Amino acid sequence: MRFKVPQNIDMQDRILGPLTMVQFVYAVIGFGLCYIIYNSVPTPVSYVFILPIAIFVVCLDFVKVNERPFLDFFLSAIAFFTSPRQRFWHQGDDSDLSIEIYKVQKQEGPKVQQKNITPERIAEIARRLDNNNNS
Repeated sequence: MRFKVPQNIDMQDRILGPLTMVQFVYAVIGFGLCYIIYNSVPTPVSYVFILPIAIFVVCLDFVKVNERPFLDFFLSAIAFFTSPRQRFWHQGDDSDLSIEIYKVQKQEGPKVQQKNITPERIAEIARRLDNNNNS
């Protein structure tokens, strides 16, 4: 019996034309925002606000950069431009570094008595244990 092995299982399902559920949500929210701006702001000024939002929504839905979604590219670009590009080390500046030295005090604990045990004493203990286990 032959079975068909599913292919491309990591692809999202299309729900409306070429749009996946996530893309559809982006489009509804983005173009809904454009509609609200169009109705609330006077017409010539509203185009200034609507155009960037509409372009951003179209990019979110359809543009891929290096086979990755545009949202990943956009978030990476924001992280790149907001993070510092150079790191500096100031030799005399210890404002961020603080070293605290603690002195270790010896604590007087119970002293261990060392016993000197000869090999003859070990052999005698072993014989006693063997005799107790055999009887």
